[in-house]
Amino acid sequence: MNIYVELNKIIEYIENHLEEKIEYKKLAQMIGVNEYTFQRIFSLLSNISISEYIRNRRLSNAGQELYIDDEKVIDIAIRYQYNNATAFSRAFEKFHGIKPSEVRKNPEKLKMYTRLHFKEENGEISKNINYKIIEKEEMTLFGIFKLTSNEKIGKDAPEFFQKIKNKYGMPRLWYG
Repeated sequence: MNIYVELNKIIEYIENHLEEKIEYKKLAQMIGVNEYTFQRIFSLLSNISISEYIRNRRLSNAGQELYIDDEKVIDIAIRYQYNNATAFSRAFEKFHGIKPSEVRKNPEKLKMYTRLHFKEENGEISKNINYKIIEKEEMTLFGIFKLTSNEKIGKDAPEFFQKIKNKYGMPRLWYG
């Protein structure tokens, strides 16, 4: 048994059940250990407790939903296993730094806690991605491509980019 493969299956299970009560006993059974051992393994390999990971994923998703959807805070709180809006608001503000009611006014403050992925070769885990939501004017995007292969990409890519640079000038790239 590759522990990293099994932990990725557990992460997949968690992702599919974030809106439900997640039993640690069931997660432990998935890798054939008791709850205590599972929690120790998870926190040792991921550097975060399983409860904190689940809470962060739920709060991250809740922030996105509050920004995108027009739902009531209490409905999202209940969906993500909070008993009341007060407990949810307190946890939300601690995680994101803003109240749930302020999300639409300050979307740039939302934090994204990405799902973990254990690299099966060497046991590393992928890191969080820092991002922010910014509003831009409407723009038209276009793309140009060149068919190539793994063998020819080293030669084709520099030629392609030089050709585009000569024809269109230096591209404008947006970085947040």
